[in-house]
Amino acid sequence: MTHTAERFDAVVVGAGFSGLYMLHRLRTMGFTVRVFEAGSDVGGTWYWNRYPGARCDSESIFYMFSDHVSEELLQEWNWSERFAAQPEILRYLQFVTDRLDLRRDIRFNTRVTGAMFDEAANEWEITTEQGTQVRASFLITAVGCL
Repeated sequence: MTHTAERFDAVVVGAGFSGLYMLHRLRTMGFTVRVFEAGSDVGGTWYWNRYPGARCDSESIFYMFSDHVSEELLQEWNWSERFAAQPEILRYLQFVTDRLDLRRDIRFNTRVTGAMFDEAANEWEITTEQGTQVRASFLITAVGCL
């Protein structure tokens, strides 16, 4: 019995600021997308780093998605502090994720363990820790700075 891997136009690794933006942007362009996130929720750095005193070192408004994502989102969120603490930044990312219905394309608690480019098929074969394999034309690693 042969199993055909699920296929997407793009696979994004990581659901922090850049991964969420890529998911939203690619969707608006008509691409099918799957995001794999090792954590149990969105947030990237703001999910993983929960030490006492964690906060941004830039004004909170610079941590917002711009009107290129959604003018409504800009109007709906108000920061409580000029330099937001980690819990509020994480809540903001959860708010954006839910407001844009991004969760449906994210697989949480899923680490990518391999990615190999299949030159004959001109696509990536991505493998997860659970052994799931998916194929995609584009592989975007959103695991670091924007």
